[in-house]
Amino acid sequence: MSSLFGRLSTGMKMLLILSAALLPLGMIAIFASIESAKANRLTREAEVRLIAAESARRVTVAISTASSALRSGFAASGVVDTADCRRMLGAIAAAKPYRIDLGIFDSAGRRICVTGGFTPNVAMPPAAGIGTEVRVVESESLLRFSVGGLPGGEVAVGELPRETIVALLALPREDGAYGARLREGDAVITMSRSARDTGPLARKVLVAAPVAGGQMSLELGSPPTPIRAIEVLMILLPILMWLAAALIGWIVVDRLVLRPLGQLQRAITAYGDAKGTLRLPTLTTPSREIRALAEAFSAVTRTLTAHEAELENGLARQTKLTREVHHRVKNNLQVVSSLINLHARGVANPEVGAAYASIQRRVDALAVVHRNHYAELEENRGVGLRPLLGELASNLRATAPPEAASMAITLELLPAFASQDVAVPVAFMVTELVELAMICDPRGGVAIRLSAGDRPDRAELSVVAPGLIDETCRDHPSHGRSSRVLEGLSRQLRAPLDRDPAIGRYSIAITIVPADDVE
Repeated sequence: MSSLFGRLSTGMKMLLILSAALLPLGMIAIFASIESAKANRLTREAEVRLIAAESARRVTVAISTASSALRSGFAASGVVDTADCRRMLGAIAAAKPYRIDLGIFDSAGRRICVTGGFTPNVAMPPAAGIGTEVRVVESESLLRFSVGGLPGGEVAVGELPRETIVALLALPREDGAYGARLREGDAVITMSRSARDTGPLARKVLVAAPVAGGQMSLELGSPPTPIRAIEVLMILLPILMWLAAALIGWIVVDRLVLRPLGQLQRAITAYGDAKGTLRLPTLTTPSREIRALAEAFSAVTRTLTAHEAELENGLARQTKLTREVHHRVKNNLQVVSSLINLHARGVANPEVGAAYASIQRRVDALAVVHRNHYAELEENRGVGLRPLLGELASNLRATAPPEAASMAITLELLPAFASQDVAVPVAFMVTELVELAMICDPRGGVAIRLSAGDRPDRAELSVVAPGLIDETCRDHPSHGRSSRVLEGLSRQLRAPLDRDPAIGRYSIAITIVPADDVE
């Protein structure tokens, strides 16, 4: 997880960090919005409960006042005949501001008198211990209550039709359609229906309130109240604020910090690739620190440019001086070689002349090394071994003794480069071996090979000649001296010199510049 986070850009990291930092505040705001919505719902439910309780109270009061009026009428008139009964019931019904139907039945359940709208039902006395018994007559959509305990054992019955109960309910008119039902067990009178749900977010509250001491209940359902846009906004606003804060923070950091730093980084990269003047972009950021950083980079690059110019001038002077030194050394060696040649021509003794020639060949070998080093100085690759050994072979043929003037020297050379510390002993070693082969077998030939070694920085140098066979050259006076010289040169090259006397072969591993390091 940390590696994945590390691969993200700084802008994305900043966006994630700001989002994580602001998330608790967003969650708190969302929780507060949800709690506010819950509080609003509880307030709405309390309002519906209050309306239901008031409506149930009105129905209960209507039943109670009618029962009290019936009992008071009987107590005032004593024995009731049919005419008095009708007058009493008419007076009670007329005193009510709503429709109510009343009837009087004797103890046997026979009707004595009723008002005009009374249903033709047989009256049943209330159960023992209940002064007024209330029932829901679902089939006729009315509420019937029975009043017992009258002086002659009669039963007074009252009926409240559905329209009267609806009129008694305390339902607000401005809040839409409430759903109201009067329930006694399984018997239900539906007085009004609430509006249909307006969608999945609509909320409806359903409450129940007892009527007539709990003998039945009034169920009231509020009209569905859809969640308003302002409520949805109050819930979504914290999320939007959280996202907006994270996004704004990211935009500010990206525009004011990251983009200017990116421009500065690209300018520095271009400066590093081109190695020219640092061209800073026009930074519009108000960040003073970034502008100061850009100015500091500009000042440092100016200083670096000046130092590089000085170093280049110094390197050019040093290269010129080194070239001049090699050139002078080469010229001096050529002068020495010419002087030796002049002295050799004036010597009558052949042995002295041969000694002069031997010295001249070694001076020439050293001059060849300096000339090739001077030629390769611009590329800084070292001394090219192929041209060095080729020129050295030409000089050896030119300065060969008269009896070896026709000796063939064949070359098989790998294109390789070596340092001057390696090139000098290599030149001397080849000169020593070729000279020994010329002295021991003037009619034989010499093969000089330079092949790849077992490592990129190694090459194998070998010299093969019939004159180097042990039987041919072992007794020659120069053999012992050459062996000592060759042993010293091998130590200088820090490698053992392998000798095969049967075929006249000498080989040694030398250090070269790897091909990848050659510019």
